[in-house]
Amino acid sequence: MAEKELQVLEELIRTVSDHLLTKEEKVGYLSSPELKQRLYAKFPDCFMVLQKTMGRDISPYLFPLCNRAGIMDPLVIKISYKLVGKLLGDSTGMFDVNELQRVLDKITTLKARYEKTVPKPAQQAGRKAMVTRMFNNMKNHLTSQKD
Repeated sequence: MAEKELQVLEELIRTVSDHLLTKEEKVGYLSSPELKQRLYAKFPDCFMVLQKTMGRDISPYLFPLCNRAGIMDPLVIKISYKLVGKLLGDSTGMFDVNELQRVLDKITTLKARYEKTVPKPAQQAGRKAMVTRMFNNMKNHLTSQKD
């Protein structure tokens, strides 16, 4: 039971962050490497890591999945998805194709999951259904009175 309640809570937090944060607040940190590194240290689960295979730079290449508040964000996931797609199409050989495909598969799964609208809790959905039914009954009653 606690896992289901936790999932509902996460979905509500996601909805609230979508309403409160502007697009700049969600993805603005992507242009700042030091801010991205600080967020990676604070929220390591919010990034997919890819190591370079060619060249001297062995620092991890980070694909963000969350906004700067540490909440999974469909907009940020979509940006990472496009970036991985571009790197996969790159023919320089800077990254291992199998590693890129692994990251792309994980990001695709997250993208499919978080692009869906947040479902309403069962109790709230039940209330909405009752109100909708009442309004439909009133509408039917009023249209039958006109005839």
